[in-house]
Amino acid sequence: MKLCFLRHKITALTAALLLPLGLAACGANQTVQRQQSVYGLSLSFAAAAQLAADYEKNPAADPAVVAKLKPAFQKAHDQIKLLDEAARKGDPLGEAAVEAAQDALDAARTLVPAVS
Repeated sequence: MKLCFLRHKITALTAALLLPLGLAACGANQTVQRQQSVYGLSLSFAAAAQLAADYEKNPAADPAVVAKLKPAFQKAHDQIKLLDEAARKGDPLGEAAVEAAQDALDAARTLVPAVS
């Protein structure tokens, strides 16, 4: 009976010691995933910004659309730049900040007319 009691205590103690390690690994995993998301956002931004710049240079570009593109892409750029800097420094990246940057980029992308 005493041996069974000790086994339960050892199991509980082992679980209590390993739980923080598991949580730390989970947190590190989320950090890496967010850093990868930010890297992907940066690449997506670069491609979309190039399309917007090409559209602006087009003689047939609608001036009203061009006027909307600049502030929309600037907003996305500013948000992504902050995330890039935080990722490079190893600072934690909030999920909400990554989603907000993605939303800003999506909004800017929708303004670029489709090429036909």
